[in-house]
Amino acid sequence: MNRLAILLVVFLLITLGSGIGAAAEVYVQPGESIQTALDNAVSGDVIILKPGIYTENIKIDKNNLVISSESGNPDDTIITAKSSDNHVISLQANNVKISGLGITGTKNSYAGIYLSECNNCIIENNKILNNGYGIYLLNSKGNKLSNNVIVNNEENGILLSASANNTIFGNTASDNKDTGIHISTSDGNTLTGNNISSNDVYGLFVCPESDDNLIYNNYFNNTVNAEIQNGVGNAYNTAKTEGENIVGGSYLGGNFWAEPEGIGFSDTAVDADGDGIADSEYRISQSIYSDQLPLISSSKPQQPGPPVANFKMNNSDGSAPLPVQFTDLSENTDSWGWDFESDGKIDSTEENPVHVFTTIGTYTVTLSATNKNGTDSKTAAVIVTHPVENSSVNNTSEDPETIENSTGANESSDNITSTVEAGGNRTYYNQTEDSGIITNAGLDSQSGSGAVNLNGENNAGINTSGANFNGEDNSGTNTSSSNLNTSNSNLNGENNAGINTSSVNLNGEDNTGINTSSVEYALENKTDAPGFEIVYGAVSLLAVFLYRKVKPGN
Repeated sequence: MNRLAILLVVFLLITLGSGIGAAAEVYVQPGESIQTALDNAVSGDVIILKPGIYTENIKIDKNNLVISSESGNPDDTIITAKSSDNHVISLQANNVKISGLGITGTKNSYAGIYLSECNNCIIENNKILNNGYGIYLLNSKGNKLSNNVIVNNEENGILLSASANNTIFGNTASDNKDTGIHISTSDGNTLTGNNISSNDVYGLFVCPESDDNLIYNNYFNNTVNAEIQNGVGNAYNTAKTEGENIVGGSYLGGNFWAEPEGIGFSDTAVDADGDGIADSEYRISQSIYSDQLPLISSSKPQQPGPPVANFKMNNSDGSAPLPVQFTDLSENTDSWGWDFESDGKIDSTEENPVHVFTTIGTYTVTLSATNKNGTDSKTAAVIVTHPVENSSVNNTSEDPETIENSTGANESSDNITSTVEAGGNRTYYNQTEDSGIITNAGLDSQSGSGAVNLNGENNAGINTSGANFNGEDNSGTNTSSSNLNTSNSNLNGENNAGINTSSVNLNGEDNTGINTSSVEYALENKTDAPGFEIVYGAVSLLAVFLYRKVKPGN
């Protein structure tokens, strides 16, 4: 039991002892002493200052503390030096964070915030002005200074002396009477994303004993942007990588080197490819170093590269009329000139024109793409062919009323076309020159007889509709002859002894020798033939006479 009681007592003592040093938030009101709160603080405490003005010089020598404003606004929570011959805040500890404070009022060689042999401290979002120095690091390592405004100090905005591996980013160091950022005998520090402008002597100073410092993505705009006294292994740009840079560009690289009159390197450098990186390096005056990837402002109009002509067409061949849509694909182009007719003349200055090719042929279309750096051109061929026919036969289109004015002509042949004449007449042309085929037939409707004009002669009274002019088979000829004149014509001018060798073939049979349809047709239409009975009787009597005369036995 005694042992158990002793153990319980020891446990309680340990528990109580651990609670004694527990971290706490300590609030300080204007009129109260910040230094008193710090003296009473233990490791891990957070000292929070209410908005207001605090007049004192404070010293921090305990590790792992946070001192910040409640509002986070350095304009409403200000510490002003009670004595101008001392640092406003003197820090000699590790892992301390100072945030959101306005710090002012010291002078000469004293600083707003002074870090001596401090490691891994964070100084952020403070406004440090009207001091001897803004922030002064001496023999300090691994600290982070970020997003502070350090202006109107009598000496340097930020001074690193014998301090290594510190990161300084996102700060504004402007309008200081000497130098924006001064690096003295300090190695391995990184400066990035800082605005260093309008400082009286230099924007940046690097002494010759400072090595392996990396300085990139900073905005410099001072009468003298940099005084670089070499050193070993320093670099003034990083590798080109994607990411928004300090002037809004799309790549990280070097620094932006401006001058108050607008004539700095980055103010005037050429960026032909528009990537926000100058096309040439920036040589740092009186130094062995240069910025290999100096920045160009993204808001500055960039000079385009030479034009590269290119286009596409929705169609490159077809029958006339052929409309073609041209779509421009050129690069770096301010104006366009299109020559569609292969004649060296500009037919359009539109970016994406449409042109209709109406004449058969092959055309070389040329696009000339132009900007102030020159002209480039591209060509492509367009082939325009014959129009597509609307029917399988080689007939011309005709008016239906005109067609009705002509009868008996065969329009089914593939090698016949017609021309309509005044009064409804048509002339038929055989488009081939085959031997033995009549090539010109004129139908004279005024004669009323349906006469055929063969070889320029008048054959009035002869209906040539469906006529076999050569005494050959009438295959392919229109056999419609509803209004045939019953008289047979001798087309060849010879006497055929009553036998018409060129008569109309009414029944589609061979017409050789005797017209097999003339008698039948006459019989059927005998009322239309005057004196038929007389002729028929005379022929009958002649036949009887001849029969008796030659009858055997007579």
